[in-house]
Amino acid sequence: MSDLKPEHEEVIIVLVGSFNPAIFHPVWFAHQKLIQQVEAERADIKIVSPDISMFSIGWLTVDVTQDRFAARTSQIQNLEPLRDLVRGTFGLLCHTPVKQMGINRIAHFRSASEDAWHQLGHRLAPKEPWAGLLEKPGMKRIQMQGVRPDDYKGRISVVVEPSVLVKPFGAYIEVNDHYDNDAEVKADECERMMKILAASWQISLERSVRIMQTLMKL
Repeated sequence: MSDLKPEHEEVIIVLVGSFNPAIFHPVWFAHQKLIQQVEAERADIKIVSPDISMFSIGWLTVDVTQDRFAARTSQIQNLEPLRDLVRGTFGLLCHTPVKQMGINRIAHFRSASEDAWHQLGHRLAPKEPWAGLLEKPGMKRIQMQGVRPDDYKGRISVVVEPSVLVKPFGAYIEVNDHYDNDAEVKADECERMMKILAASWQISLERSVRIMQTLMKL
């Protein structure tokens, strides 16, 4: 079977640490040449405050609270600009405490048929153990977690559930590629995490696609 193309897809880079949301204004990003000036001028700014900042510029959405930074895109052709924006941002803000990072990919697939959609649930969550306990049991949500296949600290988790965007017979899959910071010196946390992002980016993206495609071909 050839690869299945998702009907909707997003990649999100999430950092957990200590942030000053008020800094993250489109004008600041443009001033630092991380986005274009015209993008900053046309940005859809939801809020920029000491507690939370939220804006989008078409291909990019940025959400920041005091303990979480997230940059995402649903335009897969812009994955490299997404990575470069995060690396550029925290190359400048290199003293920001960053404890954890997630390279997260989510996708909504349409199953080839109703039978294929049901078979995905049957294989991931067998119904036999529920015989006599539930009438017509069906998989609502399943989450699996595994250890990292590399030398970094962290884990990889996968969520599969019915899609709320693709109906009928849609499947939502989320791959959370999670990294815990292993910097020996606190002052090096941000630099260390950006090095991990650079080294792991393509491997992480390819792994998430492989996981999704394998599950959908079940």
